[in-house]
Amino acid sequence: MKVIHVAESFAAGVLHFVAQLTHVMPEHEHIVIHGKRPDTPKNYADLFPSGVKLLHWQGVARDISPFGDLLALYRLMCLLKQYDGDIIHLHSSKAGFLGRISAKLLWQSERVIYTPHGVAFLRQDVPSIKQSLFIWLEKLASLCSGQVVACSASEAQSFRAHGIPADYINNGITCARIPEKIPTQQDNATCTVALVGRVSNQKNPARFNAIAQAFVDQPQVHFVWIGDGELRHQLTSPNLHCTGWVSPTEVAEHLQQADIYLSTSAWEGLPLSALQAMCHRLPLVLSECTGHLDMVQPGRNGYLFQHNDTAILAIKTLAGDVALRERLGRASRELLEQQFNIQQMADNYRQWYLHNQRASVTLGGHAKLKSS
Repeated sequence: MKVIHVAESFAAGVLHFVAQLTHVMPEHEHIVIHGKRPDTPKNYADLFPSGVKLLHWQGVARDISPFGDLLALYRLMCLLKQYDGDIIHLHSSKAGFLGRISAKLLWQSERVIYTPHGVAFLRQDVPSIKQSLFIWLEKLASLCSGQVVACSASEAQSFRAHGIPADYINNGITCARIPEKIPTQQDNATCTVALVGRVSNQKNPARFNAIAQAFVDQPQVHFVWIGDGELRHQLTSPNLHCTGWVSPTEVAEHLQQADIYLSTSAWEGLPLSALQAMCHRLPLVLSECTGHLDMVQPGRNGYLFQHNDTAILAIKTLAGDVALRERLGRASRELLEQQFNIQQMADNYRQWYLHNQRASVTLGGHAKLKSS
């Protein structure tokens, strides 16, 4: 089976999701049509198996541009006609919109699966009128082709709330054996609160900074932002360190040294970075938004918060109770292995691919008759 992945956003979570999916499904031929962003790593090809074909989708961009998007649509149609895959798997909102329009025009509607990875209409950094436009565009694209397969139950529910049919497959990651931490009972032992991600509006760095500032008089509590981005200047609290971009190995090392995982995101799909934290047995303190809702069972593996005061109280409680951190951290790892493991994710996508391939073959004759 030939699977064509299409992604405008080719950085951070989407890039790593597509890369790991090609690794865990080696029985299929994978072609990846992708855009490039300023934060797309230069060595992104190294993340993929050697047999994966990577094709640069020239001119596609995140922001809406009528002329630019029409040109990107034409280029995508040319690539899809040239490579003619059995399955077209679209990743993120821009690829989801242009990809479904392309598939409709090419009579390939039954081949399409669309995974939003944090759909655009959930964005909190745009005016409400633009959110309404994103909802309208999603509705239009859903009438053209494809099935929405969200990466979390709450993301799927956000589609259904707007009358758009959606199913979901939980994101999953490979979780290697990681040595358990040796609890430190000393009163003056440090407690490190970490976040992994791009310093962007989505991750709400101003809120992370405000929470860190609440602990400036508690020198044993440190905060670290593992990543970099255009809003790094908002991370000003003296007890907060921003690492800049680091390798995956260094990310794992930072998480292994951390004690609590804090995310202040305004919206998510189902973040791989928080799954990594669960792999490292960290208790979670997550903002109450789409995606986060699926990862935290309050009191079992962490806490959800709507207000900063709630997050500050949760961190204070965890920082002062090593046994509680250890218990919630173990539960994070257990929950990850039960609901967010890579094998479950791969098996579920295999089923979707096979289902769509059968539907495409069944309707293939119709498509050829209509297009002739």
